[in-house]
Amino acid sequence: MRATSCVLGACLWLGVCALATLACEPDKMTLYRVVMHTYWTRQLFPKHYPDWRPPAQWSKLIGRSHDASYWLWRVGRRASPGVKELAETGVAEALDAAEAQGDAGVLDAFLAPPIAQGAGRTETQFFVDGNHTRVSLMARMVPSPDWFIGIDSFDLCVDGNWLDSITIEADPMDAGTDNGFTFTAPNWATEPQGVVYRVTSRYPPHPAGSFYYPYLKRLPPIATFQFIKWKEYELSEIFHHDEDDKRYDLMRLDQKNTIGQNNLDNDIQLEMEAERREQEMRLQQEHRLLTNSTASPAPAVRPSMAVPAMVARGDKDAILNSIVETYHNQEPQKLKTKIKKPLKKFKGGGRDCKVSEWGAWSDCSASCGVGEMTRHRTVERHGRRSGKPCPPLMQTKWCGAGNDCPTDSYFTW
Repeated sequence: MRATSCVLGACLWLGVCALATLACEPDKMTLYRVVMHTYWTRQLFPKHYPDWRPPAQWSKLIGRSHDASYWLWRVGRRASPGVKELAETGVAEALDAAEAQGDAGVLDAFLAPPIAQGAGRTETQFFVDGNHTRVSLMARMVPSPDWFIGIDSFDLCVDGNWLDSITIEADPMDAGTDNGFTFTAPNWATEPQGVVYRVTSRYPPHPAGSFYYPYLKRLPPIATFQFIKWKEYELSEIFHHDEDDKRYDLMRLDQKNTIGQNNLDNDIQLEMEAERREQEMRLQQEHRLLTNSTASPAPAVRPSMAVPAMVARGDKDAILNSIVETYHNQEPQKLKTKIKKPLKKFKGGGRDCKVSEWGAWSDCSASCGVGEMTRHRTVERHGRRSGKPCPPLMQTKWCGAGNDCPTDSYFTW
C-alpha cells in the first residue's frame, strides 16, 4: 500500500483533484477520520477579534462523502437554502432534510461536535467507497454574517489508491447571502443572493472588513482539515440458491429414501425408479404364485431374487445394473417374464432458471454506526438439464455512518 502524506495549500479551495486517473475498487469501503484544527486567535487575527456576545467559536462540522454528481457548496455558485441556513445560523435542519443519506449521490452524512473557542479541534469519521470517493464539509464561524470554512469535493482516491494521510489548509468563505463586513455586523441580507466566494486579506476591498489586512499577501490559515485512512472493509456479495422444494420418495419394504435435487436429471431418474418398482412388484407377485402352486416341486425364486439388494439412490449405473442382474438371476423354466423395452432417451433442450425482479431495499440493520441493507428476489422457475443456473437471490450494501454509537447515559451512578 502506497503511503501518501502531504500538505496542500489553500489554492485547492476549488476542491478539484485532477490527479486521479484510476478508480478505487467499488466493492471496498474505507473508513476515514477527519480532524479539523482551528487557529482563530487574537495573535493571528487581531482585527475585531470577538471576545464576548458571543466569543469566537465554531459550529458543528457538517460533511458528506459523495460521487462527482453532488456538491455541498461551490465557489461561484449560489448557496442552497440548507447551506445558507448553516452559514448564517449554524443550524443544519434544512440541509439534512434536503439531502438524506443515500440520495443524490451521497454515501455518508456525518458531523463533528462544535468547538467552543476560536482555537481548538474536533473530529469524526466517515466512509467512502469506489463509487463515492469525494468528501465535502463546512463549519460556520461564530459570530459572523455568513462566513464558514470548508472543503468542496476533495477526491481521496488518487491513481486507484486511497490516500493514507493528507492535510488541507482552509481560508474563510463567504456564502454570499449577507452583506455584513464584520464578525458582529447586524443581519443585512444580500438581494439578490450572491455567490459563494473566498475571503482574502484584500477581498472584499473594504477597510471595515474584519479580514481586511492589505499589508499581508495572504491570510494565515484559519483552519486545517486532516484526513487519515483508518480502516478498510471488503463488501462481498452474499447470496444463496433456493433449494428445490420437491422431494421424490421411493418405498422399499419399510424403508424410504429421498432423491436430492443435485443428482442426475429428475425425469430420467424417476423413469428408472418406476421401472425398478414395477420389476419388484412383478417379482414378488410371481414369487407368491410359485409358492402357492403345487404343480412343480422345483424351487421358485431364491430369497435374494425376491427383493433386490438396496441400491444407492441417484446412482444411475447401479440402478440399471440391479435391474439387469434381477433378470439374469431368474429361473428361466419357472419365471417367464416379459422383456421390457429399453428406456427412451429424454429429448428436449435445457430450461434456464427464471427469477423475479429485485424487491425494495430493507431498512438499515443499524440505527447508528455501520449496518447493511438487503434486497431479495425469488425463483419463479428452476433451471433444468443444461439450462442456466439461478443467479444470486440476495444483495447487500453498506448503510449507516462512520460515527460510533453514542455511549452517554442519562444518569451517572
